[in-house]
Amino acid sequence: MFGTSRKRLAGVSPALTVAFVSMLVAAASAGGHGPVVHHVSVGGPDACIALGFDHPGCNANFSLVANQYADGSASGQFTDRFTEGDGFHAVIDCVSVVGNDAWVSGVITSGTQGGVDLTGSPVATRVRDNGTSAKDPADQISYSWLGDPRPCTAHVPYGLLNAPQGQVKIK
Repeated sequence: MFGTSRKRLAGVSPALTVAFVSMLVAAASAGGHGPVVHHVSVGGPDACIALGFDHPGCNANFSLVANQYADGSASGQFTDRFTEGDGFHAVIDCVSVVGNDAWVSGVITSGTQGGVDLTGSPVATRVRDNGTSAKDPADQISYSWLGDPRPCTAHVPYGLLNAPQGQVKIK
């Protein structure tokens, strides 16, 4: 049909496959960052039980998703909601993973604390993945350290609080 032989069509199929795979590889490495080498995610209520409160989430919630790429660059989002409607949203620009600990830092894009605008301020935190089994110790998170200009690679020994209702995953 259309003047094309089966032999010619057989040669087109591998060429299309190579072109398609090349497009997928190019899309996966868009931005020139290379593959993701570390992925950090946290979600759940704040670590209020560790502070002596009766229930989790007494100070709202804490969540982040961050990626570190092969070229050392990072991306992601970090949100921490406080009482009285305060809190912030930040863009992640640094991720550092050592074993089951991760340090993440970035810049606040919106938020307030006590009526003060936090936009443009640096923020950092540390989290620990202690496993997924009910027999494992609780995962841990630190406070959100507002105004700390040190990059996450400084590995500041921020104190960790148990977050039994939250899940930290570090890959």
